Amino acid sequence: MAKQEQIIKIRIDTGGSKGQLGALNKDVVKTGKSGKAAGTSMATSFAAARTAIFSAIPALKAFKFALISTGVGAIVVAIGSLIGFMAKAASKGAEFEKSLSTLKAISGATGETMEVLSDQAKQLGSTTIFTASQVVELQTELAKLGFSAGEIQNATPSILNLAASLDVSLADAASFAGSQIRAFGLDTSETQRVVDVMALSTTKSALDFGSLTESLKMAAPVMKATGQSVEKTAAMLGVLADTGIKGSLAGTGLSKTFIALNKEGISLEDAMAKVKGSTDQLGTAVDLVGVVGAKSLLNLANNGEKIAELEETFMGASDAVEQSGESFDGAAAAIAGIRADNLDGDLKGLSSAWEGLLLSFEDGGGIINTLRRGAVQLLTKAIQGFTTTVQFLGFFFKEAWDGMKEVAGGTGQIIAGSFQWLGGQIKKFANNVLLQIARVPILGSGIDK
Repeated sequence: MAKQEQIIKIRIDTGGSKGQLGALNKDVVKTGKSGKAAGTSMATSFAAARTAIFSAIPALKAFKFALISTGVGAIVVAIGSLIGFMAKAASKGAEFEKSLSTLKAISGATGETMEVLSDQAKQLGSTTIFTASQVVELQTELAKLGFSAGEIQNATPSILNLAASLDVSLADAASFAGSQIRAFGLDTSETQRVVDVMALSTTKSALDFGSLTESLKMAAPVMKATGQSVEKTAAMLGVLADTGIKGSLAGTGLSKTFIALNKEGISLEDAMAKVKGSTDQLGTAVDLVGVVGAKSLLNLANNGEKIAELEETFMGASDAVEQSGESFDGAAAAIAGIRADNLDGDLKGLSSAWEGLLLSFEDGGGIINTLRRGAVQLLTKAIQGFTTTVQFLGFFFKEAWDGMKEVAGGTGQIIAGSFQWLGGQIKKFANNVLLQIARVPILGSGIDK
């Protein structure tokens, strides 16, 4: 059979394509111009909007002031301010109520007693640099020390003065004053006496709150047991502090001195006279009170006159004090007044007065917090009831959910199978296309390759 050649001629007519491509380019250029025009138009619109907004702001401000100047505007502003004030009062009242609940839980006070303590806290909170909530914290600290409600009421005002005069926390002041009252076997009605002596001792000697606390921790029980007064004890500790013996060292030395003298039946005055008149003062002091107490006794013996002066000064610590035209009830109050005579003290006083005003509207037991508590309690009960309902219907929801999962699983399998069938059809079509292309002479084999 004669060999046959098949020649395939492919003619590509590009004339129409060129025409269409030219038209397409024209459309693209036209679209670009349109887009640019639209962009320019949008930019112009945004700029105009910005100008309009900023020009409207002064007008809005003017409208605001005009509104305020009218009766309606003034009423609206007043109502808004009142709502804000009442919200702050409610918040402060809730905080105060919480602190009272803590005091009630620790002190065991109820009814009228709690009302008395609450009223005292609000009164002191509005007239001192401490807020009512801080006063309740002080009352709580005293309750932790075992003070009864009546004792707390007696001691609180004086301890506030102690904290302010020595610039210490209310918790530290309460712990210190309460400990000294108990250590010296005093009644809380004498709190001011103790507080005034301690506060004054820090201005008449080298004593400070820290050294007083450490010294009395060691010395107070022995001082009480040997019949020494608060004033005499503070005077002796002041002299020791002035001679460089402070803190626990002073307390230990003083207590050792009195223990040894009490054991020998010798008074402090007699021991001091013996040491001072001795040619070997150190040896005499060691013989009388031992090595530990010798240094304290030696210093006391050589400062007998100063001890007497300080004791006399401390005896009048609770007398009224005139300072800068003001009258203060005792040394602690006077010192506190001086320390607060500055801008910081004024700001603290303002803060306390402001809280007092808020609590006068809502102290936690008023109508606002009563309504708030009622709403919260009602919502809580509603949620609890709904939770119970859901738990009761839990079995039904579980069964329904399980059924939904099974249906979802079956549906997923059907969908997956459908996609697998579609994929198979696509592969079949593609293979057929490749087979037909491969059959085209010359060109087909090249494409297939």
